[in-house]
Amino acid sequence: MSDTIEEIKIIPAFPITKEERELLSIVDDKESEIVDLLQKLVQTDSMNLSADIFVDKSEIFDFTKGYMDKAGFKTDYFKAPFPSGKKDEFYYNLIASFEGESKGKTLQFNGHLDIVPYNPDNWDEDTPPLGGVIKDGKLYGRGSIDMKAGVACQMMAMKLLKESGAKINGKLQMWFVPDEETHGAYGSKFMPQNHFDVINADATIISEPRISKPMQSPSIGISEKGPHWFKFTFHGAAGHGSWPKWKSNAINKAVRFIDNSKKKLKIPKIKPPVTKKQSLTMLKDRLGLEGLKEFRKFVPEKLPLDKDKKNTSNLYQTTFSFNQIKAGIKTNVIPDTCELEVDFRTMPGLESQDLIDAIVKYCTKLGYKIELPERFTNLQHSKSKFKDEPIDITMSIITIGEGSATNPDSEFGKVLRSSFEAIYEVSPIYSFATGFSDGGNMREAGMKDIFIIGPGGRGAHNANEYADISTLNDITKLYLLVAYRYLKL
Repeated sequence: MSDTIEEIKIIPAFPITKEERELLSIVDDKESEIVDLLQKLVQTDSMNLSADIFVDKSEIFDFTKGYMDKAGFKTDYFKAPFPSGKKDEFYYNLIASFEGESKGKTLQFNGHLDIVPYNPDNWDEDTPPLGGVIKDGKLYGRGSIDMKAGVACQMMAMKLLKESGAKINGKLQMWFVPDEETHGAYGSKFMPQNHFDVINADATIISEPRISKPMQSPSIGISEKGPHWFKFTFHGAAGHGSWPKWKSNAINKAVRFIDNSKKKLKIPKIKPPVTKKQSLTMLKDRLGLEGLKEFRKFVPEKLPLDKDKKNTSNLYQTTFSFNQIKAGIKTNVIPDTCELEVDFRTMPGLESQDLIDAIVKYCTKLGYKIELPERFTNLQHSKSKFKDEPIDITMSIITIGEGSATNPDSEFGKVLRSSFEAIYEVSPIYSFATGFSDGGNMREAGMKDIFIIGPGGRGAHNANEYADISTLNDITKLYLLVAYRYLKL
């Protein structure tokens, strides 16, 4: 089957006016400039290795600041110190803004400039990770779709609105963050904690990619799961490898924890912000009945060793994945410790304590005594059978983020919807993301009206990542139209 499905055109409730059409036509003349800007962003390395390892990202921030300065925006740096204590180790947050003729609402664009690490040996020779190579309508490079393409489109939309001379109320600003890929300690967490008044806009659009095959138009992200990354250290008894310890080998304990989890780890169920029924209804509205059938049959390209079937149930429940394990010092020595790192993705509304209660109950079923961080209540403390037992598992926290959601029917949500329908002439689909974005930290800090919508491409966090150039113009027009309609006099 085709890797795209025809979408049903609709008549927008609020069609583009003559004045708006003249404004949007400027984008078509700037397509090559958008691509050139994206190419420069991709060619500037902004790798984020880890939240614990400092990597200087001043080059890409100086580039974006210089671009916005030249376009006539007011720009301000906010420094987030890295805990090394060294004066020259800090991360920038950049705010670029311009104000209208009178006071009013503030619309904020947002994007992260950091990228995940890459292994150049895994990339095709003619599309290197920092090349920004254009081939067959695609711009290749690490971070091209995640998310420098969206950043470039928002930068261009701001520039074109300012250059057009359109009269607006209030303020349009863009917030560039340094570390979304490691959950935003120096960006989307730092700024609300230290400069909340600066970034607490009336509405925020995050330009993460939201066009996924076989769709031709983007979905609108309104919610996401919360990342709860935990490390479980299993304690056992060391010994000689020639005399196995099936119950006391720390690796065996971890394997038993993994092996029984699918059936015995019972996490409370929470109704998702976008239910399966709602998703199917929105898909049917956009694709029609036959298109919906095609969509449900669509199987994305998979790696040869990927034996897992398409599992849409992951969208509607809390999930967990065992992703790192470390143990042992020598082949003939039974390990007395084994570290297991687990990625839980929690539904909005599921409290961290509720998740941990489920984990403790699971450990109790296995007969394991677990020690928790002090901030959490441990249900085992009320069970006398564990009182004098040694600790089998020590749990520590790598990161915690709560699941979150935005009301799509807010005042701004209606402006975004009407603008989306006017640009794409298809019905909107509201999506619920399994992964993390800076929107989670923003909502947790009390910010309202956080929406996620961006261009298309493939290969985020993978080799040969690319942005689909054909999607850049329309998403730039959407950002421009939303800003104009929300802020116009």
